[in-house]
Amino acid sequence: MKKKVFLALCISILVFSAFAACTPDGGELREEYKGAGYDFQPFDITGAGVEEYEVSDFFSAVKNANSRPVVVYVLCFATLGEARAYTDEHVGDNDKANLSRRGRLVAYGDAEGVEIAVK
Repeated sequence: MKKKVFLALCISILVFSAFAACTPDGGELREEYKGAGYDFQPFDITGAGVEEYEVSDFFSAVKNANSRPVVVYVLCFATLGEARAYTDEHVGDNDKANLSRRGRLVAYGDAEGVEIAVK
């Protein structure tokens, strides 16, 4: 019985590690946004409500800035636990439309932009 529990624990750790490793970093995502026609704009992170969290990278991207701008905000947290906690805390916020998480990465804003980050 102890061997089965130990084996299940090891497999869980490996799966968790592989999933966390699959989260793209900010540099990779910036390239994807550029390819989809987005530009980058300054982003005041204090408005995102992340003061108590450790964020390793963040940016905002805008598309159609001169006509009908759509904006997406991307936050890359230091740990998976912090990303989960942030998502749980802000899931119902009206100012964070389409809030989604993939691993350590959290994105909100324009639905198309969020889809690029969490696909």
